Amino acid sequence: MKTIAIANQKGGCGKTTTAINLAGAFADTGRKVLLIDMDPQSHASFGLGVTNNTMDKSMYNVLTDNPEKGRGIEDCVLKVSENLDMVSSNILLSTLEQELKDKEDAVSKLHQALSTTQLNYNYVIIDCPPSLGFLTFNALRAAEQIIVPIDMCAFSLMGVGKLLGMLELIKIKINHAPCVNALATLFDKRTKYSQTMLDEISGFFKDQMFQTVIRVNVAIKKAASKGVSVIQFDRQSNGAIDYVSLAQELLRTEGALEFEKAMAAVSSSESPGKAIMTVAEGKLAAEQEEEAAIREVTFAIEAPNAKNIYIVGDFNHWKITDDNRLSRIVDGKWEKRVTLPPGRHSYKFIVDGEWLIDSRNAEREPNTFGTFNSVIKL
Repeated sequence: MKTIAIANQKGGCGKTTTAINLAGAFADTGRKVLLIDMDPQSHASFGLGVTNNTMDKSMYNVLTDNPEKGRGIEDCVLKVSENLDMVSSNILLSTLEQELKDKEDAVSKLHQALSTTQLNYNYVIIDCPPSLGFLTFNALRAAEQIIVPIDMCAFSLMGVGKLLGMLELIKIKINHAPCVNALATLFDKRTKYSQTMLDEISGFFKDQMFQTVIRVNVAIKKAASKGVSVIQFDRQSNGAIDYVSLAQELLRTEGALEFEKAMAAVSSSESPGKAIMTVAEGKLAAEQEEEAAIREVTFAIEAPNAKNIYIVGDFNHWKITDDNRLSRIVDGKWEKRVTLPPGRHSYKFIVDGEWLIDSRNAEREPNTFGTFNSVIKL
């Protein structure tokens, strides 16, 4: 079972539309799909014809700690169409953050609900609210993949950095790193402006951008008003064609990854055995190699107004600890000496909670969050 969250703090970019119609496209291929509506506005529920008749069987009941109102997720599943079920939302979801504020595992409630229940689905798709609050954090924690719908407007990339920063925070705090892909939505091929914005967004996300582009299409809006996916409403429409293409692109990607894993396993099992050295020889060689290889590196940054700066990277498991705190030297300069083994190391500075690359180091590489890490080679 693969869990996909559809997230972007910007409203009107096609999150709910993508959640509904990607779920419908997967269901159309015979895959069993569960759509979870995590938005208190309940737009995904409305878009699939689910009304407030199910107030006692919603995501609120799944996530609440109230013993009188709590239910297992399997008890709240509603059948929408062939191969497509959903757990609906209601306005009570907006009260959950206050209700669970003192719970240590509050941001993992959805993850726990999905991982502790035997659900017979190929895909779980989560429609997130247009914010980066408690409910979205729960969805990102539960997801293996994040799809970020981005519409073709001047504000499209504003705020995406905050979403990517939240994903990096999740990696640091709970060692969970879902893959991230951007999806171009509301594309109007008749305007040069749409193409300009698409080029800009593609340049930002590069290989993490889906090849599929969701075009502006009135059939998508009509389908939502009828409470069905666009595939059910008019499978010949551009909207249906685009979301079927997105589902196929995801399926191809997953197939390629599974093939690579299988080939790697075969290659590993068939590789010839290595020559065996004595324990004494191995210990001496390891000691000599370690002594010659370890190097001390000084990481430095200028930030006169900063209060706290940390260095995090693959060499310290991307964890924020006092051991990784930089020391203020003079004139706003901060430094930290770190002992590193040979090889290629990715890293970033965290300046008062903001993730920054090393401006003094031109070596960098894209990461799974759509941003960049600095790189040092020893």
